[in-house]
Amino acid sequence: MSENKESAEKKTATETKTVKTHYDIKMEQRAKAKQRAHREEWIWKTIGLVIAAAILAFILSFPIRNYMAIHETVCTVGGRGISRVEFDYNYNMVKNAYVKNYSSYLSYYGMDVTQIEDQMYDSTLTFRDYFTKEAVERIKTTVALSAEIEKEGYTVDITKDYEDYIDAMKEGAKEAELSLGEYYKESLGQYATQRRVEKFVKESFVVAHFSDDKQGTFTPDDAAIDARYAEDADDYDLFDYYLIRVDAELPDAPTDLADDGSIVADDGSYVPSEAETEAAMKEASDKANELEPTVFDDGDEHVAERSASVPYQIRNWIIDPSRKEGDTTVVESDTTNCYYVAGFKSRYKDVDTTLTARIISTSEKTGDEIIAEFNSTGATEDAFTALVDKYSDSGTGNGGLYEGLMGSELPGDLGNWILDPSRAPGDVNYYFDETSSETYVLYYVGVGKPSWYYTIRNLIESESMDSYLAGLAETITVDDPNGNLRYIALEETAAMLQDIQTTLPEGE
Repeated sequence: MSENKESAEKKTATETKTVKTHYDIKMEQRAKAKQRAHREEWIWKTIGLVIAAAILAFILSFPIRNYMAIHETVCTVGGRGISRVEFDYNYNMVKNAYVKNYSSYLSYYGMDVTQIEDQMYDSTLTFRDYFTKEAVERIKTTVALSAEIEKEGYTVDITKDYEDYIDAMKEGAKEAELSLGEYYKESLGQYATQRRVEKFVKESFVVAHFSDDKQGTFTPDDAAIDARYAEDADDYDLFDYYLIRVDAELPDAPTDLADDGSIVADDGSYVPSEAETEAAMKEASDKANELEPTVFDDGDEHVAERSASVPYQIRNWIIDPSRKEGDTTVVESDTTNCYYVAGFKSRYKDVDTTLTARIISTSEKTGDEIIAEFNSTGATEDAFTALVDKYSDSGTGNGGLYEGLMGSELPGDLGNWILDPSRAPGDVNYYFDETSSETYVLYYVGVGKPSWYYTIRNLIESESMDSYLAGLAETITVDDPNGNLRYIALEETAAMLQDIQTTLPEGE
């Protein structure tokens, strides 16, 4: 019984210990809440540290990602890895030159040159693809010529070239109201800086000098020039002729000859029917035939034109070997809905006199100073050549020699001066251009060969240089492991489709 009593007392004591008052429960809940809050605080602190670390890593990754982008190998050309900076430099050089040369032409046809890259260059490539392709070709030429430069041990001082380039970039930034750094990025790519592109700019100057000097080695002899003239005289001779263009007066609204349902479009345009066009062309033909006898009196005179400048509709007629003075013709142009009335006057060689001179162009010295130094060093052609090498900003590769000059090509009053009948070899003069702050000092060498001679000589030199470059480029491979050169796949696909099209039976 005593054991039962003891057991009951223990049970009662235990039950007494486990009984919780309202206060006990409240305190316990507060303790648990505090513990939970502490745990959540620790969790959020940890998450916060992780987030902060991620943000910091993202911020710190800017220079890393910038470094990776700058040093990314866009493609490999001739075994040379082309970085993003080098590729962008060449891409923008190509694009900027194209826009500069063709902006007015493109704008005339309604193209927005500020958004040119996303527009179509042809049926296969966008302008972005085209500029990429041309940039790669530019790099191929640079790589090929740089290898030749190293092989031949060619050297040239480009200090002045680069200084002038920096000055031009500063002036461009000023005109564009941009900082120099912003202007580099705007002109040559988002990662371009003066320091980053310096290597490629200088390489371009060396390559340009080497190319000029190399082209000079391809100068043909007189026999080759005479042979080219005899072969392609139609391209080099000059033509005098008279021309009248008679346009068909197409209706701008339906006439009795209009097709059923013909109307003027909402934009005010009207497409004449075939019958309306034929009627208008018949009237133009009658008028052209009436004007033919008076073409030498009423026509526009064209003097000293090469065949390439003659309207293609009458070109074959003009260059026909049987053509003689006084011949006339009327030629229909159905593509432009007009008639040409032409009268032939003469055909002849371009024998205009050309001049030979040595020229110093410099922004460092005045003309008076250079001429005084020239006189003090002997006043000979050799003395002037030495001054060319000493002072000239350009033309130093061949002693500043210019052949085939026309008086009209010379700056300021030098044109009139050199054409003076009293001009004698060894005479010197200068002109200061206030706009560019450039001084031109000219040493007159004498009368050169006729103009046609230099036209052909320059053409043969250019063709030979093109052939030389093409031969070098054939050895240069382009690898695009990352698919950055989209034009390659596009052109391959287009060529494949063309091959398929040509193998299909007609009508399919």
